[in-house]
Amino acid sequence: MKKLAAVAALLVSGLLASCEKTNTFKIPGPKDLEPGGVFISYNLGCTAGCDQVEKGDLLQTIDGQAVKTSAEFDKVNLVDGKPHKLELLSWESHARKSIEVTAQPNNKFPPLKDLGPFYAVGAAELNAAPEWARRRMFGHTSPMVQLVSINGGILDGRQLFGKKRFLVYWDWGDREEEGYAVAFMQVLQKAFPDLQKRDIDLMFVHAKFPSGRKEPMNDTDLRAWADKWSVKVDGQKLPMIPFYRRPNKVEFNAARELGMENAYTVMENLGQSPTIIVMDERGIVRWHSEGLQMPDAESKITQQDQYTIISAVDWAMKNL
Repeated sequence: MKKLAAVAALLVSGLLASCEKTNTFKIPGPKDLEPGGVFISYNLGCTAGCDQVEKGDLLQTIDGQAVKTSAEFDKVNLVDGKPHKLELLSWESHARKSIEVTAQPNNKFPPLKDLGPFYAVGAAELNAAPEWARRRMFGHTSPMVQLVSINGGILDGRQLFGKKRFLVYWDWGDREEEGYAVAFMQVLQKAFPDLQKRDIDLMFVHAKFPSGRKEPMNDTDLRAWADKWSVKVDGQKLPMIPFYRRPNKVEFNAARELGMENAYTVMENLGQSPTIIVMDERGIVRWHSEGLQMPDAESKITQQDQYTIISAVDWAMKNL
């Protein structure tokens, strides 16, 4: 028995050590991003040198030229097969490090083609999110997911790349959660035209959260639900916003549940409904909030559900 206990202790300690090693990335806060530069959201790897770059590092210069924004980083061709010198600040300590990388176009993440060695975003741009919108997926690239449009078609996390996205994941486990989802939908119906003008794709996603108590609705029930709670203006219901859902058991295909980070999924990171996730066109999560936020003292909006979704919409309109 003592030997079994000793073996068990070793296994547990080994598991904990591996968990600590694989989950050392913390959510970037204001002080982490304050030095500026370009935040490395994910390292795809390259021919040489990329093993010295960590997720969360702040890229300062490329070949001696300062880079501070997403646009400045995007202009640099790092996949020309030539060596490029990078100056970075380490994620953990902000210590400066100089490395040289050589990269070719990366085509290991189909259907995405000719990718560079890093997904990255300007640190100041990422830092624009309020602290209450920095939950687990914040700063990551589009996680693994499979979503079904109730009008037909399936999207995965990689297909979300290339366009600005405003997603709301919601459950209807009880009347309170359902009430929040109704409030969010009605605000989004009114905001939808403005989001479209900013080329922001809206996705209202019905899903059973890990703590969910009710089975999700099918397409017919979702249409009826949307019609029941739709906003009326001058006696006319506003158009239905784009509804999505999680695939059912027949539709689900593990090979189609893809993301831009290996083995990092949406579903394992959903906490409280409704969850708002806003991504830029680089697939980087710039906003991740859960549940409702208490209005600040200066806000004219007093209802928590209204304040939460309106704040997210306003932020997306100004920052994407």
